[in-house]
Amino acid sequence: MKKQWFQKLSVILGLLGVTCVILSAQTGQTTAAPGTVNYIEGQVSIDGRVIARNQYGYSHLEANNVLSTQNGKAEILLSPGVFVRVGNNSEIRMVSPELVAPQVEVIRGQAMVEADWVPKDGQIDILQKGAQATIRKPGLYRFDSDGSRIQVIDGKLTVAENNQRKEFGKGKEVTLTAAKLKPVSFDRNAEDDLYRWSSVRDSYLAEANVSTAQSAYSGYGPYWGAGWYWNPYFAAWSWLPGDGYFFSPFGYPFFSPGYVRYAGFYRGGYGYHGGLGYRGGVAAFSPRASGFAGGGFHGGGGGFHGGGHR
Repeated sequence: MKKQWFQKLSVILGLLGVTCVILSAQTGQTTAAPGTVNYIEGQVSIDGRVIARNQYGYSHLEANNVLSTQNGKAEILLSPGVFVRVGNNSEIRMVSPELVAPQVEVIRGQAMVEADWVPKDGQIDILQKGAQATIRKPGLYRFDSDGSRIQVIDGKLTVAENNQRKEFGKGKEVTLTAAKLKPVSFDRNAEDDLYRWSSVRDSYLAEANVSTAQSAYSGYGPYWGAGWYWNPYFAAWSWLPGDGYFFSPFGYPFFSPGYVRYAGFYRGGYGYHGGLGYRGGVAAFSPRASGFAGGGFHGGGGGFHGGGHR
């Protein structure tokens, strides 16, 4: 299956390069801004206007725009490497679409934030029920407005509410309606519908990353550093790191053009593979192993360093 996919990929690389060059003719923009709707399923609208299937990648949330789902889901881009995924019967508001300090409010229902890369000088804030959650590290975060809960599946964030401020990491959650803002443990291996959908989306984005990075590495497509790049074959904005390669919280690797030649070494399982010397994570383009794996691993310059966790 993987061999067939790579063979198919080699055939379309030339087409990818040509279509990436004419990106502005397709989307009217050379990169994705915070608030770009990258993918939808089912019934999704912005300020009451239904988003058609052929409009994702083009639709954009401006300041104070509200995205609503009924029986549907949506994936929205923030700063490069950060995805907001909205579950069924949910609503979010784009408070501020700034590149270095985007802010999103979860009004009702559920949203999940996957942060594969958090810039040192950037700030990513998620608002919910009057509280402000600031993402401190790459990871995976669940926001449940109906249940007034914020969970750290992996990573670290700071929550500020009613003159209280708490910083906590993986496996901890807070209830915003409680008198005291107190992190408690939860089962971070529990999977709901939004989690499983997010994992599937992540696998597609990892494939899109490889094809986009290979196109840039071969000189067929544009490359101006870390950021979002339109991939016409996958009909989505793909994230390319500026250097090295990163593992997402779901265990999928994302390569920069200079490191994409290592993509073929991933064969599955844990441990040492293909002479790369990484530890932890799971193979590219395959479901994660049992237990939670990945989470903010990155490499660059002199090589890759990381450790798996459960």
